[in-house]
Amino acid sequence: MEAGGLEVGGLRAASIINRIDGPASWTIERDIHTLILHEAGSYHWLETWLDGRRTSLGDPLPGEMWLAPAGHHYRGAAQGGAVRYIEIGIPAGRLDIPSGARALAAYHSPPMAALVREAAAGDAAAADALVAMLAETLDGMRSPPMPPAIARRIDDLLAFIQARLETPLNSHDMAGEAGMSVNSLIVHFARATGRTPAQYVLHQRIRHACWFLMNRPLSVAEIAFATGFSSHAHLCAAFRRKLGMSPGQWRRRFASARVGEGEA
Repeated sequence: MEAGGLEVGGLRAASIINRIDGPASWTIERDIHTLILHEAGSYHWLETWLDGRRTSLGDPLPGEMWLAPAGHHYRGAAQGGAVRYIEIGIPAGRLDIPSGARALAAYHSPPMAALVREAAAGDAAAADALVAMLAETLDGMRSPPMPPAIARRIDDLLAFIQARLETPLNSHDMAGEAGMSVNSLIVHFARATGRTPAQYVLHQRIRHACWFLMNRPLSVAEIAFATGFSSHAHLCAAFRRKLGMSPGQWRRRFASARVGEGEA
């Protein structure tokens, strides 16, 4: 359901609530760029692809963003859930996508998210600033082209990692799964994701822990072991280092970030 759609600064902004009762998939193929800011709620087991390449796995968190570029094929799939998000339509002529730019998916940037919200509230200056920030961000996400066979191995490895976040994972295990040397894996993985394999595993474990904190009444220690951290202290240290707050603080801040039954 769409609410509050408006034109602002040459962009189109809308607040949308989407509820799905079971497995579902959707595509976006438009002649405008579509930027999506997840605000509340959760899908179950969300995956996204861009032009056939997997771009993200794991349930969306408040503040994360996805970009479906004009003229490209974006696909999402989930097992159910209810979410609220802001969608910004950007004319293709307003934003150039640099050649070789990695997909912007599950991207976390509080300043950019703030501009999305301000634009959706009717601030034309924020709309202009958002387009400028997107252009700068995408320019910084350029990477050398990757052979299709290597790209498929990385895609498969992302799914392998996601299914085993609660277990020990090291670079040798991941390199063996991908059929590469450790050095080759680190180079190609960074080109595909912007992170080393170890950095990506930690990032996904923190995202998964955030989902548990928001959606399950488990203790921090229980969540730590369910998401591959060695202890309560290990999870707390990772949170403070990466998010600037404790797991408890994150839970209190986002406990209400759900889509209620009566929302429309």
